[in-house]
Amino acid sequence: MNLLRDKFVQEIESGVLYGDHSLLSRRLMDLSEEFELDEESKNKIFDIRKNYLTIELGEQSEKTKSDINHHANEILNQFKSGSFTQKQGHRTEEAILNAESISKQFTQGRNPFYLQPIDLTLKSGEITGVVGENGNGKTTLLRILAGELSTDSGKIDFPKLNVNANDWYAIKNKIAFIPQRIPKWQGTLLDNLRFFATIHNIKGKANDERIDYILYRLGLDKYRDLKWSEISSGYRLRFELAKMLLWKPELLILDEPLSNLDINAQQLFLQDLKFFTLSEAHPMSIILSSQNLHEIEKIADNIIFIRQGVTIYNGPQKLFALERSHNSFEISGNFNLEQLTACFKDLPNINVENAGTSYIISTGTDITIYFLTEILHKNKIELNYIRNISQSTRKLFHKDI
Repeated sequence: MNLLRDKFVQEIESGVLYGDHSLLSRRLMDLSEEFELDEESKNKIFDIRKNYLTIELGEQSEKTKSDINHHANEILNQFKSGSFTQKQGHRTEEAILNAESISKQFTQGRNPFYLQPIDLTLKSGEITGVVGENGNGKTTLLRILAGELSTDSGKIDFPKLNVNANDWYAIKNKIAFIPQRIPKWQGTLLDNLRFFATIHNIKGKANDERIDYILYRLGLDKYRDLKWSEISSGYRLRFELAKMLLWKPELLILDEPLSNLDINAQQLFLQDLKFFTLSEAHPMSIILSSQNLHEIEKIADNIIFIRQGVTIYNGPQKLFALERSHNSFEISGNFNLEQLTACFKDLPNINVENAGTSYIISTGTDITIYFLTEILHKNKIELNYIRNISQSTRKLFHKDI
């Protein structure tokens, strides 16, 4: 088995074993996109997803859950036996987008702003997170990459897209951009999806089939006949994502997509984004901005941290602060700065800072989270949470670099 097959087997088995029918049904839908399936198997997967969505609506039935597991195991056994052939993919190491020294300056208004030159490369199968404080250049960067803003310097090319870098009509057919403020649409969700699929040359039976797939995959089927005013901002975002996924873009750009989602919806949304980048049949690169730092770092392959228009870090997430002189821990609980500092009075090279709603403890690289927790416990410090941020860009928010 290849890695993709192994991953599907692992996730489907886990979904059955632990009753995670959300994960199970979504990954089965993804499997039907990655492999050639017979009609009976496709219909079975759709039925599994539909049955799960009835459970989600509260129409719970032990028989429904049992049927889901039974049919999922049937699909899994066929899959393991090699009955399904993997679709031909076109993932390569070639960059979708290369940007060299791009910059943008705004001189009008009360607050002139300068996004200083930045280089970046976006590849299929990777998620790039753009983080930093508000008003520091994240949206400006994404709008430049999406062709919404021109650059003052530098250049952008698209090696993998096989298009002229100046032909934005051709480029726009391969790049999808979802702004933070989603423009209002008219008509029903279904009408809009049909129109959007049609203008991307998906017509007739293929139009209906693709829309059905996307609606069920994203859990939007029950909203298909609703209008803008009848759905929440979170579902408007999922609808906008559905519009873009219909035509399988090679680059997806999202500006602050998590801002109107609750915690559960955020986790589901980010997990889906990760799944979409793993596709080999339809490889995609994703770049998104967000204030939800820890959630973004969990899924991002690359991180870009921007402060006041200056790129502070731009590289693989796992390499950030790999070689460092100290460890950093974020802590919160029922105590004050004086009480916390007193815990470490006999320990050298430990510094405590007030970070607003939490505290940052800086230590030598030999100090672990377990050691700190033990000291805090001995001093009867009541913790709400403690987090190791030694390799998180979180610590860039409160330090001058």
